[in-house]
Amino acid sequence: MQIRSDTSCACRAGDGPPPPRQEPEPMSYADATAFAASLAATLMVSIVVFEAGDGTHGAMPANEFDGDEEMVKLELDPWA
Repeated sequence: MQIRSDTSCACRAGDGPPPPRQEPEPMSYADATAFAASLAATLMVSIVVFEAGDGTHGAMPANEFDGDEEMVKLELDPWA
């Protein structure tokens, strides 16, 4: 058995076009609220639902949110 020293035709990771970028679907207020309730119950931490500048909504732990307080539409505290 002979091993080729020429690797110019060898397959390499990263060959070919990159996969298409997958953007998450914009989240409605209802979806963000449901997601926030699930996160709060699962993680047992306070979760905020906020409205981004483009009108979409998101949910994240309250202690990680550093945006404008006017963006916060709802805060869910699992201990309350």
